Amino acid sequence: MRHLLLFCLLCLAFVAHAVENRNVADAGQAPILREVEPFLTHITVRNPHDRAVKIRLLDPTCKCATLEIADRFLLPKATTTLTIAVDNANRSGPVRVGVTLYLTDPDLESIEVEAFWQVRPCVQVDAIGPGMDPLKRPEDRAWQDIYRYVTKVRPDEPNRLRKRLRISCPPEEVPAGGLKLLGIDYPGTLWRSTPTQQSDGSWLVSAGPQAGEDATLTAGEFQEKVVVRTNHPDKPTLTLDFSTLVGKDAGQQAIDQGILPPPGFAPPPGFVPPPAPR
Repeated sequence: MRHLLLFCLLCLAFVAHAVENRNVADAGQAPILREVEPFLTHITVRNPHDRAVKIRLLDPTCKCATLEIADRFLLPKATTTLTIAVDNANRSGPVRVGVTLYLTDPDLESIEVEAFWQVRPCVQVDAIGPGMDPLKRPEDRAWQDIYRYVTKVRPDEPNRLRKRLRISCPPEEVPAGGLKLLGIDYPGTLWRSTPTQQSDGSWLVSAGPQAGEDATLTAGEFQEKVVVRTNHPDKPTLTLDFSTLVGKDAGQQAIDQGILPPPGFAPPPGFVPPPAPR
């Protein structure tokens, strides 16, 4: 009997802390939006407390979210409407945004809100690391939807200027005649990009040193943009940010994901690459 009572109390505690303010019942029922369609939802938020509350702060888990609440003062058990809007550009797959509504009364628990949806990309850009199959989209989301690439090299190591990008469309988004890369615009002098169409219709873009592997690079910090032009009607350009630091101490830095190591390179035992920059 004691164990049954404890189990019931735990269940009640879970229910009391469960998030009830959602746009859908659970993530499995999340709506699917194309990348060019912004996410917009209006969630009914209830004051769970037995006294009136005033909302002090709206704190989302992603700065990408635009929030607007109809009322900041709520009577006991009263409701209001929270509007959440998010631009889906350069996103793909399942998305969750949580919002914490902090109250002015420190003795009262904050109110939690969740929104779920899925994004179908028009054109998706993924980083392909060493040893990864360029014919497959990476399963690890840390490698997906990468539009910023960070590199740190020494002036005498142009061979470490290495990035590989896989550009593809989901089946529902492939343009008539297949996805085409119409050109790559880059005004800088560090990088050279070579696109190759693959057997599955995707494109592998290999970026390497423009001046060759025997050159000496100019020291400095370079914030540059690479624009890839496609034939997709809803995403004709992909803007990629390349952040490159060339300095004499850069060789002491951890190897960045997306960099191809020089031939014969063997990572030290236990080496784990850092998460891909997003």
